[in-house]
Amino acid sequence: MVLTGSGTEKNRLRIYISKYRLVIFMISFILIKQLLVINMPLFAHAGAGHDDRLMINMADSLINGEWLGEYSEKTLVKGLFFPLFLVVNDFLRIPYSMSIPGIYSLGCMIFVFGIKRLFQTEFPLFIIFLALLFNPISFADETFLRVYRNSLTATQALIISGSMFAVYLNRFEKKWIQILWAISAGLGLASLWHTREDGIWIIPLVVGVIVITGISIILKKELLKKDKVKKSIITVIPVMLLILSTIIISSINYSHYGIYTTNELNKSNFTNAIKLIYSVAANEEIERASVPRSTITKIYEVSPTLNAVKQELEASLDRWSWYEKDAEVRQVEDGFFFWALREAVANAGYYENAIKADDFYKNVAAELEAGFESGELKRRPTMPSALMSPWRAGYGEELPIALLETINYVVRFEAIKTSMTESIDDGKDGILLFEEIANNPARIKGEPIPLGLQVRLALLNGITGIYRMIGFFAFIAAILVYGLMTVLIFMKKLRDKYGLMDCWLVLSALLFSVFVLAGGVAYTDISAYVAISYWYLAGAYPLIIAFNVIALYKITEVMVKMIYAKTK
Repeated sequence: MVLTGSGTEKNRLRIYISKYRLVIFMISFILIKQLLVINMPLFAHAGAGHDDRLMINMADSLINGEWLGEYSEKTLVKGLFFPLFLVVNDFLRIPYSMSIPGIYSLGCMIFVFGIKRLFQTEFPLFIIFLALLFNPISFADETFLRVYRNSLTATQALIISGSMFAVYLNRFEKKWIQILWAISAGLGLASLWHTREDGIWIIPLVVGVIVITGISIILKKELLKKDKVKKSIITVIPVMLLILSTIIISSINYSHYGIYTTNELNKSNFTNAIKLIYSVAANEEIERASVPRSTITKIYEVSPTLNAVKQELEASLDRWSWYEKDAEVRQVEDGFFFWALREAVANAGYYENAIKADDFYKNVAAELEAGFESGELKRRPTMPSALMSPWRAGYGEELPIALLETINYVVRFEAIKTSMTESIDDGKDGILLFEEIANNPARIKGEPIPLGLQVRLALLNGITGIYRMIGFFAFIAAILVYGLMTVLIFMKKLRDKYGLMDCWLVLSALLFSVFVLAGGVAYTDISAYVAISYWYLAGAYPLIIAFNVIALYKITEVMVKMIYAKTK
């Protein structure tokens, strides 16, 4: 039989489509999603000087070659990666409503290819990708239309976890494959670490994968000793890249401000001072306020440095205690206390430069230590992070309840919606700056919503409704499957026959990471401020979706194989 030229071309096309069908599938649905979200008006909160506007100001300074701008109480408090992302986005002239969904889609692709070796066929990868791609968190108000750093968290969670799983699953493949995945994981880890101050929640997954991968490499008898060493080194590349990024950013900050740190909330004399202030045992228990006014009064007596800014601090505490404006003595929640302190110190003139401010906090820390040693102050235990409120006696009962509430909130996709929130201006054309840097129009008060946009909003909220409808039941089923799989991995014959171990390890890592993040948010909610919200939990949603789909598909695959074996 002789093939014509046309027949040969068709055959080649079929082969090409068959070979790259997963990629073609991915690109096709990415384009569909992009059409649903592109050019949606953004929510620009120009008046949020400590949040959204701070990100825009940092990006504007970077664009103008001024690093993070003139030093103030708002400098070196929030990570620089999101402003850096905005700079790249501005340079490429990509609309924000295209770049955020676009980079999330890339994260979905990285995750799916990262776990590819878990399955014998590509079929489950299509399902997992589709479930992740239309994750409602990727087009919600607070994690898409709001120009803020939480819009990157879901993407970063996917890139880190997917790449780390690939490092493990490809541990016995060619070294260059493992290196590429390790670099991907390292870049994702560095980006998350320098986006949010609470990025530590992903560290257990990273360290766990590194340890398990390293052990399995060492125990592999067929590998030469030198290959074991090389592959073991490759597994720690993500941590090495994180350390390298930290050194680079700290060095640049030192050259600009004279202080060697990436973030003053995690490592500085301010960190030491705020932890010691939290360490002062309070005479009264006030919900979410670990440092009541009575404690501040005691601190004034032992810290001449803090007492020197008493007038500014009292005024600042009044401003930041807005939520208790009707109370006789207005207290400040833990989530806002550090801002009140920094604002007061700035108003007293200590933020002329970073060195002067750092010395101020150094003196406060030394005076508090002396107060503890002399017995004038009573010390109480604090948490490892300066961002976490001290533990209280009642938290042992409250935390498990809050954790379950948080998990339930996530799996049910509560509160997530896509709408047109009107932007808030600062009276200084702040919205225009948002639009300029984001390369995207903002939603302006009073503007009509076009019919086409209304249709897209309805479709997106319809998708959210589907996830909300099945999310809880899918999670319960997946948990039951995970429990069954936990039992089955102890049966060597079944474990090896159905390839359960790698799948169980991936599911364990996903579930544990969700619980670590949810636990941190739950603790913040009971101790510092209202925190159970989807923007703080953004990283949990893609992981829980992946957990559900992988678990349910795997048990289906096992059951089909068992039934087939019986009927054969």
